[in-house]
Amino acid sequence: MSSGSPFAQHLHTNYVPSTIEINQLRSLVDERQKVVDALDREIEALVKRRDEHAKFVKEHSALLSPIRPVPNDVLSLIFLACLPSNSSAGRHPRLSGDHPALVVSQVCQRWRHLSFNTPLLWTIIDIYIPRPPDPKEYRWDDAMAHWGGHMQAIFEMTQFWISRSASCPLTVSFSGGLAFDYHTDFEAESIDIAREQIRCIVDALRDVSRRWKSVYLSVGMGDDTAVARFFQIPSDNIPLLENLYVNIFLTSPNFSSQRESLLEQTTGGGLVKAPHLRRLAVGSLWSSPLPLPIKWANLTELSLGPVAYQVDASFPLSTLAMCINLTRCSIHHQVPALVQHPGIPIHLMPANPAVIPANPTIIQAASTSPNPTTPAAPNHSRHSGICRLPKLRTLELRGYEPPASFASALDLPSLRELIILCSSPPPVAEAIERGSIELIRKFGDGLTDVVVNSVSLNESSLLDILEHLPNVVSFRLLGSSMLRFQSRMPRLVLLDSVLEKLTPRYEDNGHGVVRGTSYCPKLKKFGCKVNHDVGFSEEALVRFIAARRSCLHTDVAQLTSVVVAFPARKPSKLIRDGLQELGVDLEDMVLITAYMKTQARGPPIPTAALGEFDVQDGIDDHEDWVSTVKPFRQTLGDWVL
Repeated sequence: MSSGSPFAQHLHTNYVPSTIEINQLRSLVDERQKVVDALDREIEALVKRRDEHAKFVKEHSALLSPIRPVPNDVLSLIFLACLPSNSSAGRHPRLSGDHPALVVSQVCQRWRHLSFNTPLLWTIIDIYIPRPPDPKEYRWDDAMAHWGGHMQAIFEMTQFWISRSASCPLTVSFSGGLAFDYHTDFEAESIDIAREQIRCIVDALRDVSRRWKSVYLSVGMGDDTAVARFFQIPSDNIPLLENLYVNIFLTSPNFSSQRESLLEQTTGGGLVKAPHLRRLAVGSLWSSPLPLPIKWANLTELSLGPVAYQVDASFPLSTLAMCINLTRCSIHHQVPALVQHPGIPIHLMPANPAVIPANPTIIQAASTSPNPTTPAAPNHSRHSGICRLPKLRTLELRGYEPPASFASALDLPSLRELIILCSSPPPVAEAIERGSIELIRKFGDGLTDVVVNSVSLNESSLLDILEHLPNVVSFRLLGSSMLRFQSRMPRLVLLDSVLEKLTPRYEDNGHGVVRGTSYCPKLKKFGCKVNHDVGFSEEALVRFIAARRSCLHTDVAQLTSVVVAFPARKPSKLIRDGLQELGVDLEDMVLITAYMKTQARGPPIPTAALGEFDVQDGIDDHEDWVSTVKPFRQTLGDWVL
């Protein structure tokens, strides 16, 4: 456009126009500015016309949305599916503006009305009470005011959830509570205000206790009694309660003197007396469970966490003997002798060292030992009679290895799943025969699913376990270390010879009769996490998979899933390549192998190096991967919520 200008040769230069040229330039600029203004008006009109047409298209396209004809009952089910179920990532979503129930209610008027009138969408009330700000924090007054506003929001959301849930049974989760450390300087007025806010939330939940079906309580209890009000509900006011998880942390600096009164507040009420209680999980046992007014015979699922009191030789058999209808059970077996602070479970010591008193004491074993460093194991044979649990199908053991007498005192005719995540201190490991092996020797014929912690095993004990599992379908060997001193224990030597025992030998090129014997002939799922420097080779794994996939006409079951996490190393050949060279059919088979990269701190993390995953998308969520490689999910509470 500048080519038609008499000043084209002077553009983009330092030329200084004369007085006459200045007048000419102003005339040219005014003329062209009128053209620009006219074009702007045309563009504005076009944009307005375009917006009108775009609005028409958007509004009418909404009528074509595929979700519009979906009936309300189906849409309600979709809303309910948005609520995450129990997973390794966590429990149900807590009350917040990001809760799925609130998110779907903000899409449109129809969805809002429908979500507000779908009571099941609001039946899970998960509350977390945040810790109050420390008085030493900068601008503490503002921080305390913000905390108070957060508490008020929690209270209002609690009331909103309760009202929207109508008369439906409720799942209530309450965690946190006031934990005022004795070395901090909280003002008495602030403490009273905070306790009153918690009391309001607790009372709002107590008012609808007749609708409680599942209750999850993980609370810190100090000098305040606001949280204790949960436990003081009369049993007649909780007629629907079936599932109960309780984990109490004593946070008072004077817990040694106040422990009994706090225990009386929590165990003397009606919560544990619920007439229809079926599933009970206790995170930490502060006293013997035997005196509790629980209808033990009604329980079908029981989970008992670490013990924080001096047990006798009959534990846990004396408790299990009363639970004749159990179908699932998880027990944290007590260590024979442990240096422990009074009233504090060992697993809580690093979490809150401020409440640990100065003088630790020794909790002695039920049987004395002449060598103080090698405590004697409790003798479960002293328990009168046999503990018979005719309906128990799943047994999980954590903590320390039970003695061999533990297995001999049990009668479990229906046991099918056994999870053993136990270890023993080195002196005990050498002093007694491991009770976990005795359990498998006694009940191995009926087991179909077995999980074993490899940390305290060796080659011979692992072979002993595999030999006694003729009907096992799923076998997982985890290498997680759960106790502080386990790094000093001998590591599992998973040599090729162990895997060879699981590898059948055939006649007639692999499709004829099995030559010799093979351990675990019905094995279909195999998982192994090896987190140390020794293990079976990739070649041995290839031979194992190839033999187990070629057994179409034998009594040996065909593998359907193999998940193996090797230590960090460079393999000579990828597993999948080796199987393809042998012509192994991998269709409809889950094959996941990874090499663990160790961090400076924390657990090993899997890396996708070498492209050795056959499940590329969503591998972190794959059921077989999660159950084998990721940290084993705690059973406590998973059966409740």
